[in-house]
Amino acid sequence: MSIKILESVDSSEIKEFRAEILSKRSLGNVLFEIKQIRSYLSLKKAEDLTEILDLFVSQMGYVGLDVHWKEIHQAAAEKILAFVLTKDLAYSSKIMAIEEAEKISTKMFNFFPNPCKFFTNAVFANNYSALSAWDSLTDATFDTGIIFVSATLIGMLWVKDED
Repeated sequence: MSIKILESVDSSEIKEFRAEILSKRSLGNVLFEIKQIRSYLSLKKAEDLTEILDLFVSQMGYVGLDVHWKEIHQAAAEKILAFVLTKDLAYSSKIMAIEEAEKISTKMFNFFPNPCKFFTNAVFANNYSALSAWDSLTDATFDTGIIFVSATLIGMLWVKDED
């Protein structure tokens, strides 16, 4: 299969959204990107998804996880985004109000048409309010988030924090 990820999608709406995220989660580093996919990607074939996920993160300078990607359902993705936006991963200190995190999460989901799949690198505890284990994409002490994949778009909202 030949998968090609095009240039980042940088509409004014996405630029404004990126600025909003960065202004509200001011601690640590937020990794936010949305790119177009041109392929005959099957969202049902695990090997296609693994290939696209690894290509996407490697184009951003991070490490692919191969078989260690964890596919999750939308409700879990929503809870994970709320967690990573509201809490510092190292110390669990509060960064933003849950209401703000939910607004950001809703906007992120609105960029991706159904069908859409969701992936993370981590196992979570306490109803997605704490990291239990993870495979790092970055060289940071802690990193996690969500990668969204539709037939035409791939994107990530990810955070990395240091202790």
